[in-house]
Amino acid sequence: MRALLLLVLLLAVCACAGPRDYVVLLPGGTAPLTITTAQGLSLTLDTVYQTATARPSGRLEAGITTAEIVQARYGAVLQATPEAGRLFTLHFQTGGTTLTPESQAEVPGLLAEVVRRGAVELEITGHTDQQGSDQVNDPLSLARAEAVRTLLVAQGLTATFVRVVGRGARAPLVDAPGEPNATNRRVEVLIR
Repeated sequence: MRALLLLVLLLAVCACAGPRDYVVLLPGGTAPLTITTAQGLSLTLDTVYQTATARPSGRLEAGITTAEIVQARYGAVLQATPEAGRLFTLHFQTGGTTLTPESQAEVPGLLAEVVRRGAVELEITGHTDQQGSDQVNDPLSLARAEAVRTLLVAQGLTATFVRVVGRGARAPLVDAPGEPNATNRRVEVLIR
């Protein structure tokens, strides 16, 4: 989310001529960025600190600004952007919900990150390797995600929102159909 906010700062501001939308392409994101109005007019921003102003008439105006001006006008907004999410990947032994010893050792660091961030959101997504059927892998992936949530709660998890999902074998990191693969037997915990 932070990368998106750093890429584009879209704020409605008032000017003498009436309301307008103002877009600034900020460093740290992916360019080009194309702005399109409701009237179908487009303008592509491809340089850091390039701007687009959408007038009430639908007209788009290109411009340029500086880091100093952006900081002076929008510094408080930029400071208020949330910290980027952090992803922890925990791996499992074959066919069950038991973490590998290496992943068990990562749990304290995961919990420390939750504590450091304060009230946070966690998304816990379970995965399996591509061995076996969806009828087996889907519930197994969800059971792995639930097992991680249970483990984190038992160790003092204090999150304001926890979402648990299972993806089965649908999002492998390594494409190995029908083969056991330790890399794919995982739970991804995204802390935001």
